[in-house]
Amino acid sequence: MYLRYLHYLALVIEQGSFAAAAQAGGVSQPAISHGMRQLQRQFASPLLVRSGRRYVPTELGLHVASEAASFAERVDAVPAASPDQPNRDALRVGLTPSAALICGPVLFNSWCVGHPRRFLELTSADEGSLLAGLQMCKFDAVISPKPRGHIAGGVVGQSLYQMEPLIYARRTHPCVRVQTLAELQGAAWASVGPSVRGPVDILTEAYAVRKMKQPRVAVSCPDYASMLNLVANTDLLAVVPHPALLGEVRKLITPLRLREALPLYEMWVFESTSSRRRMRPIVQRLLDFGHASSEKT
Repeated sequence: MYLRYLHYLALVIEQGSFAAAAQAGGVSQPAISHGMRQLQRQFASPLLVRSGRRYVPTELGLHVASEAASFAERVDAVPAASPDQPNRDALRVGLTPSAALICGPVLFNSWCVGHPRRFLELTSADEGSLLAGLQMCKFDAVISPKPRGHIAGGVVGQSLYQMEPLIYARRTHPCVRVQTLAELQGAAWASVGPSVRGPVDILTEAYAVRKMKQPRVAVSCPDYASMLNLVANTDLLAVVPHPALLGEVRKLITPLRLREALPLYEMWVFESTSSRRRMRPIVQRLLDFGHASSEKT
């Protein structure tokens, strides 16, 4: 299928006839007719029908033309979106939501302090999207859990810290004194997205190991502050991987003292092999911070 045939379809829809479409497109009428025949062969239902002296699009024709226009816009946007020469004063780091809160101050102090022209750009997303962005040079580094399976070529990673996640509830929650995960079956949970292997997945693994029904996530939140505020004011439960995330609601919530520990939550820092020299001092600061954090727990 030729892209120009899709362009011809848009012209016919706009002009109402093959002759007018040919004039608007600067081509011959036979070219329009041939293009429409070739395009129609790709579909079982008609794209155009006659209404008096005009051709009008069917619902399928409108859908095809709309998709073609959207595709053309994306193609036209590629040159404008092509990366310029990288700004050496900017550091672009992709992080999962918890890593953004925990590691943000370290990144700022390592990169910006003492260098007034430098700029730190933090982007939060799930770890799969972040690592794909690192491969495409959208980031200088990524801080996220290690993905399952093979790490793509050109990317190297180091473990930053391991934490033992805890389940939190408001202090007057009916389940505040439970001692086992089994007693929490049927409870409603809040989570922070996006994340593929975040704390909620850790909770899911803990239930799966014990062959229990999977926990019900009732609310997906954009960040830890909103999630913890929900926990402090409702009967929702939540898994928090690091005490630094508790913020101002720490006096309103409490960890549940369960006999079973949740799986460890491990955060990694990833770099592309091409940027390792530039990132070396920042990564070292992150590693020092991560090791210190792990020793405190």
